[in-house]
Amino acid sequence: MKKYFIFFLLCCLTEAAFGAGDKSIALVGNRIIWNNDVVERAQVRGISYLEALSQLIEENLLIVQAKKENIQVAEEEVDARFNLILEQWQKKGLDFLKFIKDNGLTVNQYKEIVADQIRVEKLVAKIQSGVSVSPFEVMKKMAEMPQQQQVLLLKKSFDSVSSAENFITKLKEKNEIMTEMESTGWIETSRIDPSVLSQIQNAGQGKPVAIKSGDKFIVYVLAGKRDNSPEERYRMAYRELYQQKTSKKYSEYINQLTKTIPVKIFDQDIAKKLSVFPEQ
Repeated sequence: MKKYFIFFLLCCLTEAAFGAGDKSIALVGNRIIWNNDVVERAQVRGISYLEALSQLIEENLLIVQAKKENIQVAEEEVDARFNLILEQWQKKGLDFLKFIKDNGLTVNQYKEIVADQIRVEKLVAKIQSGVSVSPFEVMKKMAEMPQQQQVLLLKKSFDSVSSAENFITKLKEKNEIMTEMESTGWIETSRIDPSVLSQIQNAGQGKPVAIKSGDKFIVYVLAGKRDNSPEERYRMAYRELYQQKTSKKYSEYINQLTKTIPVKIFDQDIAKKLSVFPEQ
């Protein structure tokens, strides 16, 4: 969520700073969506132009609706979020205030972008607040779910294969140095890369194996195996049902917004392809 929020703000910043010299592609209420913003989002997220445009239309629909509902955002909320962004940039040795200025915005203009996002977050929370999942629904879902196997792994990362192999040699000589390894906790095998899991399982429980990952070599030890507990399966079923219901409610809400907030796509070919946003 945090990464998405920062990305959202940067897209808004680009729109506010460079929109005047760009081609407008759509209008949501009184908010313009610029072509360069759609192209940039598509490139950064690795999605199609139409997907990027659809996302931007949804976000602007929510901003317009949040303002229509007069959702309040306190100055303290904006300042806290803005200061968090400053701290994150400072930790990376970057000057965010200079970045804002270089993009032609004042701090107050940027804070309004922050305020818009907080309004959207509050609106989305309001949309999802009525979603409920009954115990009966969860039990029915659990009956449909296959049993999940979990593993407990120990791991340690090295910069070279020789360092990894030296550590494995020491492990075989002295098991107590396993305390130097990091535990993953119990995790479902479905969350592990199949090729990595296969190598770990082929090595056998308690047996170390070095696996290349990017420019690192990671030593893994399979410390334990088990089926997930009924409590964990209950949580998984509840989470899946809740996500399904909130997603459906959100989609229905966006569909309703398109009937009350004018959405104009200037390119007729694109408008036909995005029929979910009917021209008004």
